[in-house]
Amino acid sequence: MRRYIGLFALAVLICGVAGQTLVFGQDRVERRDKKTGTASVTGKIQDENAGGIRVKGQLGKEEAIPSSDVVRVNYGDMPSQAAIELGKLAPAEDARDYPALLKGYEAVQALPAVKSAPPNVRRYIDYRVASLRGFTADGDEQVKAAEKALADFVAANPDSWEYPHAARQLGRLQADTGAYPAATKTFEALEKAPNVPAEFKTEATAALIDIAFQSEDYDAGRKRVEAVAKNPNAPAALKARIDLYQLGLEGAKGDLAATVKKIEEAIAKATDPSLKALGYNVLGDVYYAQKKPREAMWSYLWVDVVYNQDRGEHLKAMTRLIKIFKEANDTEKVQLFTEKLARSR
Repeated sequence: MRRYIGLFALAVLICGVAGQTLVFGQDRVERRDKKTGTASVTGKIQDENAGGIRVKGQLGKEEAIPSSDVVRVNYGDMPSQAAIELGKLAPAEDARDYPALLKGYEAVQALPAVKSAPPNVRRYIDYRVASLRGFTADGDEQVKAAEKALADFVAANPDSWEYPHAARQLGRLQADTGAYPAATKTFEALEKAPNVPAEFKTEATAALIDIAFQSEDYDAGRKRVEAVAKNPNAPAALKARIDLYQLGLEGAKGDLAATVKKIEEAIAKATDPSLKALGYNVLGDVYYAQKKPREAMWSYLWVDVVYNQDRGEHLKAMTRLIKIFKEANDTEKVQLFTEKLARSR
């Protein structure tokens, strides 16, 4: 009798301690939800590719979840030992404690049971490890190692739902470190990748314009802006961003006062915090291109302090601030924003 009670207790432990895992081979996909933040879809995964995940629910209804909406996946055929260990990481997931998560996922990745687990389980663990290394990278060596881990994952898994997430993170890391040719290659591949949701492609297009601006390849930037402007199928959100980039490209070597006025007017009219953030970042870029780093600093600080809701624009502003403080030999602020950037990734 005690043996059966013990087995039952173990089953409860697997389901309870590993609360994020599922019972009886069920998969669970945690997805973005506009009303509640996140929601879960439980059932059996039928298909996975760069476009997303198709799940057959417990009642037989199928649901297609775009990869852009996928937050996490708990595979029902995850080895029990790995499921227990991942369940213990739930508080760290909620707190976004990336160092603790990285340590936990690396330990799970090393489990013998995981090494012989189904391909999608191993792929997911590998993705989380590579992504978390990117989030926690501190210093040149760790950043390079994180870039390599993400690049290896992207190359090995081009048709996985994790691919666009990993490619976007890789491109951002490359751009942050000034590896503009590599970042351009990464975002061009993401922009052209089949099946990838429009959200990722739009971000890739905007990132390519931004990279052209940062690398002072203004001709390439103008060509990309013109291509979007002429495209009748370009998303409205992208066209709104293009208008700001256009002003920035015009002002990089043009009439500074006139450009500043136009960008400030565009910022004032914008109702979306993300557009305001982009506006201040573009304004900072124009000041920086015109050799006015102090004015650029104040523009980027507006994004850091006030309009930091858009994670991509916030990361961009902090990266620019680090560059300015390095040039000013302000080591205290360089360290401050380097640590802040690492926490925000």
